[in-house]
Amino acid sequence: MKKYDIVIIGAGCSGLSLAYRLLNTNINICILESGNIENRIRKTWSYWNVYDHPFNNLEKNSLRYMNCFNDSKSIKLNCDTYNYKSIDSKLFDKYIFDEIYKSKNVDIIFDSPISDLASEDGYVQMKSNGNIFMAKEVYDSRPDNINASMYQVFLGYYINPLLSKDHVIPKLMDFTQESEFSFYYVIPFMDNSCLVEYTFFTSTIHEQDILKNNLDLYIKNTIGEYNLIRSEYGVIPMSSKLPDPDLLKNVHKIGIRSGSTRASTGYTFLNIQKQSDFISKKIKGISAQDPLLTLKSKTLRKMDGILLSIIQNEPVKAKNIIFKMFTSNNHQTIIRFLSDIPSIFDILRIIINMPKIIFIKYAIKSIINRKI
Repeated sequence: MKKYDIVIIGAGCSGLSLAYRLLNTNINICILESGNIENRIRKTWSYWNVYDHPFNNLEKNSLRYMNCFNDSKSIKLNCDTYNYKSIDSKLFDKYIFDEIYKSKNVDIIFDSPISDLASEDGYVQMKSNGNIFMAKEVYDSRPDNINASMYQVFLGYYINPLLSKDHVIPKLMDFTQESEFSFYYVIPFMDNSCLVEYTFFTSTIHEQDILKNNLDLYIKNTIGEYNLIRSEYGVIPMSSKLPDPDLLKNVHKIGIRSGSTRASTGYTFLNIQKQSDFISKKIKGISAQDPLLTLKSKTLRKMDGILLSIIQNEPVKAKNIIFKMFTSNNHQTIIRFLSDIPSIFDILRIIINMPKIIFIKYAIKSIINRKI
């Protein structure tokens, strides 16, 4: 039996972000990761730099503009104030693992799935591979079965264009003309590679094979021939409701499991950083407010719930609504809104410039159905 002050379940973005903030303290910590260190899924996390975090040294690009396209219309989103940045999870993992191995207060154990959690004499008891672990507090980041009526399904290709990277246009959204809410997303990196992603917001989970042909055709038509480096397929539940707390008092959900993913966009990285700052301060006895429970966060979740209902029921209109948001508002207002840090005035501007009838219609429906 091994006793710790804190056990973090899962060595993904949220588990490692929290552990990093508690390195070299007098808090005894263990990270239990079910997967193997050699076979970790490689991801790219992107965001606007609206919030300070300790991983700026890992950023692999810094874009000063992004483009949005809908039919023949386009808009160039100015990102001078808040550059659009990306982090490679492989570099993130290596950086934090190296820091953990140098520390004296954090253990990390791979190939350690948790089979049971129970309260025992003021501790949380966990079993893994026949071993028993005890902790005063547990932070659980394992994927949960989130009840969602909508999913963000995406297939991304990391490519090296055979032509010059100069003609690769950064695209936040290039809407397709399909009946579903779908778009392409293009991010160039400083090493001349780029990510091109095909994304759906849908009630039906599309398999990779359905997406491959369209993605390949899009790349060849807009960028040209390319060498495929690797691909990434993912399914993100899109829910505007926070999950229920864990049944055990000293077990706390973190990361996607806790509702850190922005329901209407899928952005998660910065929300995890905010949450990790809050939890680490709380552990150290510093007063802080849970970023998921602020009035602003609650307001954004209600707005996201309405927008998801429109996307689900009227996807073509939803594309026009999103594009109108980009064309009708100050670019910094949009970025702050999409990054979960809008001012009250930003929220009011977004609401004022949105089509009223359809939002009122789905707000009423959502209230009746208790979806928000």
